[in-house]
Amino acid sequence: MTAIEKILTIENFKAYLGRDIHMKLGKRVIDHLLHGITEQLDEHLCIRLRNQVQHPEFPYYSTESHPLVSYFPYTGRCLKHQLIADLDKLELEFTDILYFTNNLTRPAEWAILGCMLDFCISVLNLQHDKKKWNVLQELIQHCGLIFQFEKVCIVCDRPCKLSFDEENMLHAEGEAALQFADGYSVYACHGKHPSQEERYYQEQDPESV
Repeated sequence: MTAIEKILTIENFKAYLGRDIHMKLGKRVIDHLLHGITEQLDEHLCIRLRNQVQHPEFPYYSTESHPLVSYFPYTGRCLKHQLIADLDKLELEFTDILYFTNNLTRPAEWAILGCMLDFCISVLNLQHDKKKWNVLQELIQHCGLIFQFEKVCIVCDRPCKLSFDEENMLHAEGEAALQFADGYSVYACHGKHPSQEERYYQEQDPESV
C-alpha cells in the first residue's frame, strides 16, 4: 500500500508503470514449464499427480458430510477485497483500482503446480528449462505479492502470520487472519472477507444484518 500510495503521486502514473504483464509472465514461465513436463507424461498421470498433491486424502472423494478440502487453501479473495477497500478510501476511480488489483499475483497460489513440477523434475528426472524453474521456485518461496507492470514491479515479502480453520480456509476470530511484517492486516471468517460475510448473511436472512 505504501508503494502504491507513492506511485499515485506521480503524474500520469499509468504511463510510469506501463502495461499489465502478469499474463505474459504466466505464459512465458509457468505455461512453458508445464507444457514441457506434460509432454513427457501421460495425461492421466498428470491429473493423478496434481490430485495427490492437492488433496491429502487422495483418492478420497467428497461427500456432503465430509467435503474434500484442498491442502493448499486459496486466500487471494480476502486479500483482494481488503486491497479494494483500502484503495477505495483513497478516492480512486474504480478503473484505477482495477488497474492494480487485476494485476495482483500471489505466488503461493502456485504451490500445487510447484509441488507437482518438483516431483517430476527431482524424482522422475524429466527434462525442463532450469532457468525458468529456478525463477518459479524463488517466486513461490520468497514473494508474498507481486504487481507486475511493464516498467515497474512491486514486490513484498510473504506474510508473517496466517491463520486457518479446520477446513484450511483463512480464518481468525477477533484478530487478523493474515498479516505482513509492517502490520498490514486482512481479516477473514471461514474464507470470507468481512464485506463478503455480511453480504452472505444478508442474502440468507436480510433481517439478521
